[in-house]
Amino acid sequence: MSSRGADGQPRGLAELAGIVGEAALIDAGQLPEYSIGGLAPTAAVRPADEAGVATTLAWAQQSGTAVYPCGGRTWDGLGNRPARAGIALDLTGLDRLVDLQPADLTVRAQAGMTLAGLAAVLAREGKFVPLGAPQPARATVGGTLATGASGPLRAAYGLPRDWLIGISVVAADGTASKAGGQVVKNVTGYDLNRLYTGSLGTLGVITEAVFKLAPAPAEWAVVAAAFDDAAAAVSAGRILQGQAAAPLGLHILNPAAAQLAAPDGRLPSGYGPVAVALVGGRAASVQRRLTDIAALWLEGAATIHIERGADAAAVIDGLADLPAAAAAAVCVRINAPPAALAGIMELAGQGLGRNGARPAVAADVIFGGGRLLWASDFADDEPTEIAAGLRGIQETAAGWGGDAIVERCPESVKEHIDVWGQEPSGMAIMRRIKGQFDPGNVLNPGRFIGGL
Repeated sequence: MSSRGADGQPRGLAELAGIVGEAALIDAGQLPEYSIGGLAPTAAVRPADEAGVATTLAWAQQSGTAVYPCGGRTWDGLGNRPARAGIALDLTGLDRLVDLQPADLTVRAQAGMTLAGLAAVLAREGKFVPLGAPQPARATVGGTLATGASGPLRAAYGLPRDWLIGISVVAADGTASKAGGQVVKNVTGYDLNRLYTGSLGTLGVITEAVFKLAPAPAEWAVVAAAFDDAAAAVSAGRILQGQAAAPLGLHILNPAAAQLAAPDGRLPSGYGPVAVALVGGRAASVQRRLTDIAALWLEGAATIHIERGADAAAVIDGLADLPAAAAAAVCVRINAPPAALAGIMELAGQGLGRNGARPAVAADVIFGGGRLLWASDFADDEPTEIAAGLRGIQETAAGWGGDAIVERCPESVKEHIDVWGQEPSGMAIMRRIKGQFDPGNVLNPGRFIGGL
C-alpha cells in the first residue's frame, strides 16, 4: 500500500474503496481513534454486513495487508504491540438482533450489537445472557467472545463461551462459515465455538453468535461486609462458600478496589478489605439468602451493607467494570485456582515503580483469580522497571499453577514484556492452528500469545 494514485491516496486503499464502497470507509481524521499500541491504521473500514467483511478480508489476504478487527474498542489495549501496520475492521455496522426465540431459549445477534442493547431486548422477555463484560454500553457481542471477557457472576454462570451454541465467522481469506447450533457441524477435531472464543480475532472474524438464554432473576441483591484485615475477609469468604446460601458471585476487594468499584459509597469504606456476595433470584429466595449471609458474617465483620434492586445492580456493574477503571494505568488479570485466594490478596502490598505504588486488588473467591490495578501514571519510571515488576507477578502466578496477563500498561512497557506471560506448553499446537486458519498472518498479527 505504499504506491499512490493521482489523488494522493494509497493505491491499495483506492482499490479497497472500490470494492467495499466509499460509504464503508471511515474518515481519515478518525484513524487515530483506532490506534493500537500507538500505531494508527492506514485505513478503517466499517462494513454494513457479512459480505462486506468477507470482501475486506479477501482483499487483505490478496494484498498482504494486516487486519485489526474491533468493535466497541473497550479492549483495544489488550495484547502485545502489532507486528506491522494495517487496516482497522470495525464490526459495529453489524449491530442487528437477527432472531429471538424466547420459548426455545435462544437468541442470534450480529457481532457488532452491544451487550447493553442485547440485554435490553432480552429483558422485555424476562431473559438474559450472563456475559458480564466491562462497559456493556460499548462492548460488543463479537468483542466479548474474541477477548474471552467475563464478569463477576462467572462462578455461577460460567464464561461467555459456555452460553455460545452457534457462531458465524469469516476466515482470513474471506470465506464465510458457520458452526454449532442448528447449522453445519464442526470441522473434525475442532470445537469451533471454543476455538474462536478468546482467540483475539487471530483465527477469524466473528460476525454472528447464537446464545442459549436463562431466565432473568426477578431481583438482585448484594451483601458487603468489611473486615479488619485480609485474613478475616478470606476466612469469611471460605465459610460462606461451603454453605447452602452460597451466592452467585463472591469477591473480596481491598479498600482501593472497593472505592473503584463503588465510588458512590454503595460498598463500605473506611475499614479494611470488603467481602461482597452477589445474590439473585425470586424475591423470597433473595431475602432468605440475605438473612443467612448476614448472620454468617455478622460476628466477624466491622460493618455490613445490604443493597437491593437497582443499587445492587449498580454494584455488580461496578465490579464488572473494574478492568476498565479510568484511574488505572496498569491492570493485571490473575488466572489461578481458588486456593491462591490469600496469595492474591497479599499482592495488595506489591509495590510497582520507583515510588512503590500499591494496587487495588479484587479476587474471586469461588471461581478463582482476580485483578490488580495501579492508579499511578508511572511517568517518572523507567519502562524496564515496570516490566520487571510485572514479570515478577507473572512468575508468582505461575507458581500457583496459573498465569498473569497484563491487560493494560503504558505502551513503552510492552517493548520489554510479553503481556501474556510465559508461552504455554501447547504453543506449538497453537502455531499450527494459526498457520492453518491464517497462513498469511493477516489477522491481528503479533498481538496474541507468543506473538501470534
